[in-house]
Amino acid sequence: MNTVFAPYLRKFVFVFFDDILIYSENLQDHVRHLTLVLEELRKNQLFAKRSTCTFGQQRVEYLGHIITEEGVATDPAKIEAMTQWPAPRSVKELRGFLGLTGYYRKFIKHYSTISRPLTELLKKDHFQWTEEGQQAFVALKRAMSTAPVLAMPDFNKAFVLETDASGTGIGAVLSQEGKPIAYLSKAIQGKNLGLSTYEKEFLAILMATQKWRHYLLPKSFVIRTDHESLKHLLEQKIITPMQQKRMWKLMGFNYTIAYKKGKENMAADALSRREVESGTSLAITAIVPTWMSELEDSYKGDANCEQLIKEVICHSPGPSGSPPGTCPDPPYV
Repeated sequence: MNTVFAPYLRKFVFVFFDDILIYSENLQDHVRHLTLVLEELRKNQLFAKRSTCTFGQQRVEYLGHIITEEGVATDPAKIEAMTQWPAPRSVKELRGFLGLTGYYRKFIKHYSTISRPLTELLKKDHFQWTEEGQQAFVALKRAMSTAPVLAMPDFNKAFVLETDASGTGIGAVLSQEGKPIAYLSKAIQGKNLGLSTYEKEFLAILMATQKWRHYLLPKSFVIRTDHESLKHLLEQKIITPMQQKRMWKLMGFNYTIAYKKGKENMAADALSRREVESGTSLAITAIVPTWMSELEDSYKGDANCEQLIKEVICHSPGPSGSPPGTCPDPPYV
């Protein structure tokens, strides 16, 4: 379906499998858009069931969302189900609750931070409901019941991306003219927990741009951060492969970075700020292939591979000209 409606996608058509949404600013445009869609269906010998179609609506339910001229909101029926959800008594019940709330996480600022005590309970072998889990359960219900209406994106206007990072999570808001379009919240895990404040703020930018690249490419947009050093991101000196990899992920985006003090950043929490040495980015060219080392690691400890390697060496001249039949153990096995 995406191929069929490719010329109209994000102009006046949204498609999810066989669910088609046609949106217009006025009735005249809507009739024209509807005609184009129906003609495209007929051209490709596709059919719509009349009893499942609605036309000329100012309020529609689409994929669990309520869409009006004001924007996109959560489905009240789904929100009621969340608020009436009893305290989980097992991992299965908790996973069901988090699955339902997670579908609407783009509406909730700092979703991962609020739900973190609950997701931690999923990792334990023995499920035990705690006071911390109960508090997070109530807080998440409250956040879902007060979820804001998200604005519809206008691709003729500039996007603004506000990012933030704390010790254990990152957050971002995509907006236009001060109206939120989507929220992003993700917990920082593993080795990323040891990153510096600057690197965590940079990580927030990377995750947000990758998440919303379909909105941000190819037009210019503004990144707002409360970490002042990131203003000089494009001028920094690249000295490690990790820095090269991260800068490479931003290539292709047309952006400017604006510093916004934490107390003025209503979409992000204030974080400690520090200065870092700035330099000049000359090039990102180093390529370090790892497939050979990964291949060697894969056959270490494999009896069949060890036997094959020995047989190959037995039938090949040794480095010291050893005669046939002399089969020294491979030094790398």
